[in-house]
Amino acid sequence: MTIGSEFDRAFRLHQQGKLREAFLRYDAILKADPQHAPALHYSGVVLHQAGKHVAAAERIRAAIAADPTSPDAWSNLALVLQAVDRPEAAVNALKEAGKRAPHSPEIWCNLAAAHLALGELDDAERSARQAIAADARHAAGWYHLALALAPRGRTLEALDAATRAHGIAADVAAHAGLKAQLEDQLGSPDQAKATLGVALARHPTTTALRFDLASLLERHGDLAGAASAYELVLRAEPSHGAALSQLLFVRQRTGDWRDLAALRGAFKAGIAESRPLLSPFVCLSQPATRTEQRRCAENWAQSLHLSIATNAAPRLSQGRLKIGYLSADFHTHATAFLTAGLFEHHDRARFEVTAYSVGPDDRSPMRARLQRAFDRFVDLRGAPPGTIAEAIRRDQTDLLIDLKGHTEGVSPAVLALRPAPVQIHYLGYPGTLGGNLVDYLIGDAVVTPHTHAADYAETLVQLPDSYQVNDIAREVSAPPSRVECGLPATGIVFCCFNGSYKINPEAFDSWATILAAAPGATLWLLARSAADPVIANLPREAAIRGIDPQRIVFATARPNAEYLGLYCHADLFLDTWPYNAHTTASDALWAGCPVLTIMGTTFAGRVAASLLTAVGLPELIAPDAAGYVRRAIALAADPDERTRLKAHLGGPARASPLFDTARTTRALEAAYVEIADQYRKGVRAAFRVQAAG
Repeated sequence: MTIGSEFDRAFRLHQQGKLREAFLRYDAILKADPQHAPALHYSGVVLHQAGKHVAAAERIRAAIAADPTSPDAWSNLALVLQAVDRPEAAVNALKEAGKRAPHSPEIWCNLAAAHLALGELDDAERSARQAIAADARHAAGWYHLALALAPRGRTLEALDAATRAHGIAADVAAHAGLKAQLEDQLGSPDQAKATLGVALARHPTTTALRFDLASLLERHGDLAGAASAYELVLRAEPSHGAALSQLLFVRQRTGDWRDLAALRGAFKAGIAESRPLLSPFVCLSQPATRTEQRRCAENWAQSLHLSIATNAAPRLSQGRLKIGYLSADFHTHATAFLTAGLFEHHDRARFEVTAYSVGPDDRSPMRARLQRAFDRFVDLRGAPPGTIAEAIRRDQTDLLIDLKGHTEGVSPAVLALRPAPVQIHYLGYPGTLGGNLVDYLIGDAVVTPHTHAADYAETLVQLPDSYQVNDIAREVSAPPSRVECGLPATGIVFCCFNGSYKINPEAFDSWATILAAAPGATLWLLARSAADPVIANLPREAAIRGIDPQRIVFATARPNAEYLGLYCHADLFLDTWPYNAHTTASDALWAGCPVLTIMGTTFAGRVAASLLTAVGLPELIAPDAAGYVRRAIALAADPDERTRLKAHLGGPARASPLFDTARTTRALEAAYVEIADQYRKGVRAAFRVQAAG
């Protein structure tokens, strides 16, 4: 039998999935002819399929050395190189394949995908267009063209390409998903919903499409529809971490607690099992330990395939330190209301301060104020992580201050690219980011005591007072009357204007106990709109606990100054746990409303305690839920003590460290200088900034 016929037999066995038999026959051929290029090539493919990637690369390279003309060998070498995390080498192999088969749409499409994986969008576009030039009906070429165009803001062109891909290959679920995503970005959510609906009718068991629909519904306020869609995803794929996270979040967001215990249990078990795509942000509002929060953050970074770059050690600026703030919240947003004064107060003789904005421009007075507050304001909305990182690197930023963490935005992907010599997280995310995303985390002695350091991936920096900066320029409007607010004309008003996802059965149990002991009191909560499901769900929970549902009143979202004015009618803010009031707590204190909290065990559960300490009211920090309930009941029965607390907030508290924007700015600047000094010395150690004299 000839070597040619032996190879044909081996190749047929390979095609049939009989890898061991095929490999043995390929090896037999190589014993007779060690330079038989096809046998070297396809035995390497077998090794790759068996997970032996290093040996596979050696075989395929030997095949190419024997016959460098085979485009398939170069293409398969690229697959092996991708498997061993050598994406640049894979791109080079695919380029060689393209030289040998310039009219192969598959090779050009694979090259486009490889460029996309590296964030090389221009090259990805060129390769995708080559695929289309080779075959105008090549659906994958159009799909990859859309993927290359969309991150650069060319959304209409991307939608056209995705629509063509979908029209050519409607059975490919990913094409419909991308088309719907782009339709939504262009302001056509109904069309996006219709696209997903048609695709799901064709592919009813495709969890990716169902998840896309759930996310779309959640973004546009159909929370009941979103919850149902997430449930269907989990029914089909119980290990789907993202669907579990979002269903848990939507349940808490709407006050629908029917299966909360089961969802929490699954979430906690998922963290222990390192299940991918469990949201670290959702973890903050669950009864989790700091250790579990760190593990969740580490798992999240791994499941996003964030490959942490390593930088050479560039020198820092010798003159003014170049400080870059990275955020998606440079508009009318809670973080902006806290930080606007910080940016304005920076010492421009010592620091050059740049904003890297990756969020929307709402053309608001706050946006205009922030643009004026920085030396440079770089608008990078819609840009892919690689482009954002390159802008930061090109500016030779010394210290990059991330203000987002694991909240909505692109910052983890940008941080993973390590665009600055030193990266710091501040304010936006109350917990560890995990991995090597940032070097330092800024907190204080209350939220991040050094005894907790083992549960943080970052080196801890403590500011001398509260870590939270506040802007004393915030206005407080005169509120409407109590009756106009829906409140009774008389009686104690307890409020909690935290996001409803922070409210849980445990806190609500305590609130019901407090209300039962204060018969004339009202509980005032916040809803996003008059159609918010919490307006029906939380009064029902009150009734279950024996409290008249009429005693639960809701305010709806409004401009910041008007919202702050509402606190004038509140006697006591009842905090939530394990995720405290953060900006909301400082809002209440600034507007003159005392806040009662519990000292939690995590960063997110200790923020209100930090604020109360800095404002001079540590007596409002309870050690546990029982103490919290006792203190609230006592305050409800003690008008003189309530008057004293309000007088403190209206007087001495105004001059406290919490509301001294300049003092907090100086403390942060001292931290930045110490961090820079540590970098120059090649050390990294936790420290506490000394209070200004």
